[in-house]
Amino acid sequence: MAGQSPAGVGSGPRPRVLAWAHHHRDAAIMSVEKLVREPISNLLTVLVIAIALALPTFGLAFANAVTQEVNRLDAPPQLSVLTEASLTLDEAKRLAKTIERQPGVASVKVIDRDTALTEFIEATGLDALSSRLDSNPLPHTLWLYPASNIRSAGLAQLSKDLKALPGIAEVILDSRWLERLEAFIALARSIALALGVAMALGVVLTLGNTLRLGIESRREEIVVIKLIGGGNAFARRPFLYTGALMGALGGLVSGLLIFITLEVLKAPISQLFELYDRSAAVSVFGFGDLLLLVGIGSVLGWISACYSVQLHLARIQPR
Repeated sequence: MAGQSPAGVGSGPRPRVLAWAHHHRDAAIMSVEKLVREPISNLLTVLVIAIALALPTFGLAFANAVTQEVNRLDAPPQLSVLTEASLTLDEAKRLAKTIERQPGVASVKVIDRDTALTEFIEATGLDALSSRLDSNPLPHTLWLYPASNIRSAGLAQLSKDLKALPGIAEVILDSRWLERLEAFIALARSIALALGVAMALGVVLTLGNTLRLGIESRREEIVVIKLIGGGNAFARRPFLYTGALMGALGGLVSGLLIFITLEVLKAPISQLFELYDRSAAVSVFGFGDLLLLVGIGSVLGWISACYSVQLHLARIQPR
């Protein structure tokens, strides 16, 4: 029909989309072929990426494992509540029921003063001491077990609230070990995150340098692409796939390194747990973590390729 252009490749939206999809497919295939053609240099780059991703990931996994194990402790932090000496045993039991209704309290056990004195004598071996005492100097004691989800800051606030209750002479809170452990875990996480940022920057720079060498080796091809009307987006597409693929492979190898390391450490970790009559049932690194590593590596590779390729392609112009 007059005035109507013939249908052809690229003349409508669907052929243009197909052409775009075919070029993405060809760019991805070209990236795989490039990795296969230069196995040694690319393998070294992938190993560098894997180590860079493995170090902070292992640190975070260790911190998470310690946190999980703390949450599984059979002996949670305990508060010893000393009642006033004038309180009777019945009054101490009523006080215990009042404390059990406080938020953050799991249970309260009442230790009467006679039981406390007997246990003290048995623990110290001072049998002659009981015969010299005119009366029992110990008060009734309440052993308070806080809820499992309460941390050191919550224990301190709970101790402060209990001291305000009538009939309580003293609250002994031995949570310094928990505070130190939580501070250590927080420090380990901070170091792992800082190391992760530094290593991510190293991944970007390493891949950027590798891609720069690839661009220089294909300079003439890029010049021809620009001479026939191809833009920077067309020329950089294979490099983007190369960066993403190498980053993904780095994440995969990183996961394998972490898995192998954990397998090597499994025996000594199990021996350590057995010393505390516990089983090493903490999940440290799973399949979901591996997929996350692969995704992070792929994203870092793509970002590195976007920055490096765009920077160097702009400098390559036909004469």
